[in-house]
Amino acid sequence: MSYNIEWSDQINVDIHKIKDLEEKWSIHFPQGYVDIVLTHDGSVPYVTNEHGERGQGVIEVPGKLSWSIQLLSLIEKEVLGEIITPIELAYHTLVEALPPKVFPFAINGAGDKFLFDYRVDENEPKIVFQNHEDVILETEMTDEELEEKSLEDWQSETLDHVCESFEVFLRLISPRLK
Repeated sequence: MSYNIEWSDQINVDIHKIKDLEEKWSIHFPQGYVDIVLTHDGSVPYVTNEHGERGQGVIEVPGKLSWSIQLLSLIEKEVLGEIITPIELAYHTLVEALPPKVFPFAINGAGDKFLFDYRVDENEPKIVFQNHEDVILETEMTDEELEEKSLEDWQSETLDHVCESFEVFLRLISPRLK
């Protein structure tokens, strides 16, 4: 079931910020994501349930829990003396724990990330989820584990498939059950 989504904030982002990040990461964000971020940067989705009550939207990670989401902002902030966007900070924090071509775009309240996965299709990324407790770094791996399979394979196992596209992701946002 698809719900009407209203975003929490009216915060505009210059298209050049999006284009600069796409160039830096060598990707093209899904158009639906770009359309939302241009006017709702860093926002939280709200939906109306069947009783007319408006509440924060959640996404169910198949086989896991339902999680609230907030888009990672593309507006620069000062963090520990460095000027950086929250989306880039999330990526820099995770890059050693992610396979190539996987990039964060949203966060839940526990610090876990929703990510674009461009490994199969560079034009239409899948949406995956990574629980911060499942992160695997090369420094934590034994030689035996790395002989068994590659670091990328180990890290891929930390990613839970959510859906096939950002458009489907938006349709999966539902009201939080009370």
